Amino acid sequence: MCRIYSTEKLDSIYDDKNWEELLMDFQPKINYNLLKVPVHERDDLEQEIKLKIIEKVNMLIKDENAPGFWEFLAMQQNTNQMT
Repeated sequence: MCRIYSTEKLDSIYDDKNWEELLMDFQPKINYNLLKVPVHERDDLEQEIKLKIIEKVNMLIKDENAPGFWEFLAMQQNTNQMT
């Protein structure tokens, strides 16, 4: 079962350098998708996928301007009221 990470949880992952736990949460999905790739390419692809996950998590942590779910929903409602 994959956990849902809030931005607060992502901050603690970044602070604690707890990347292994985060990557382990994605491991079942990674393994499933690796079965679709030829055996000789799986190791390289697994490393690339994990690297992309880390890059995206870093992007989410550093992007302080990105709204959370409720902020985004409020912005959408305000936009709909104006039109």
